[in-house]
Amino acid sequence: MVQGFETRDSTDIPVRALVESANGHMWKKEKVVDQYEQTKWPGFDNNFDKPICVFGMLRGTSQLIQQSKDYYYFDHAYLFGNKHDKSKEIGEKIYRLTKNFFHVREIKRLNKPDYERIEKYRPFIKLKPWQYEGDYILFIPPSEHVKKYYWFDKDWEEQTLKTIKRHTRKEIKIRTKDSKESLDKDLEKAFCTVSYQSTVCIKSIMSGVPSFCIDESMGVPVSLTDISQIKDPLYTPEREKWIENLLANQFTMTEIQNGTAWKYVSNT
Repeated sequence: MVQGFETRDSTDIPVRALVESANGHMWKKEKVVDQYEQTKWPGFDNNFDKPICVFGMLRGTSQLIQQSKDYYYFDHAYLFGNKHDKSKEIGEKIYRLTKNFFHVREIKRLNKPDYERIEKYRPFIKLKPWQYEGDYILFIPPSEHVKKYYWFDKDWEEQTLKTIKRHTRKEIKIRTKDSKESLDKDLEKAFCTVSYQSTVCIKSIMSGVPSFCIDESMGVPVSLTDISQIKDPLYTPEREKWIENLLANQFTMTEIQNGTAWKYVSNT
């Protein structure tokens, strides 16, 4: 039996739907707290014999994940989502869901029901040809949320920038969440992107801009992790299969409520 944990109303909705579809138990929050504060769940005795289900890594969920044996992790959709609003393409709310990792990190063989389920996204998938030239390296530092997480490598940003400068003379353009330039504009003349585990790498690879990332990133099957190879990025032929795997791990609210999501992710 899976046990879910409330944190705030909008994120509680998909967690509760999954837990109910699996006949699990939902731990109710005492109140909504600030994003970096610890939620209290009255009655919860820190028993992690059963798997947990949470949304995101804020309000105490990262501590739950750290102590759990198995966890199911919700977050915003990889593609065609709209935060907690209905997708403009699909017309339903969409969330990604993974087991024991924050991201999909492999390309696996999908079965017929998987392909049937993700067919609704296919008309909206646009892959641009690889671009082999570029004026700069687009560097995406990790968000403040990730920097506060327990496994974050605090030296990554500084060391990665040093490695890039050691192996190329190309300009480095740094893009943060506060950047005013659109991502599409930043990618237009980018030679490659370098990110920690940002979903920016999805847009990058679909736009034909090769990617470098860490092993925990969803981009790892179609990116390089060795920054010393910055002058020779990967132009993988596996983009379409990779995107299909990302889409197979995101679900509409209908698919979460009717047990489709639980059946898929509990077997991974």
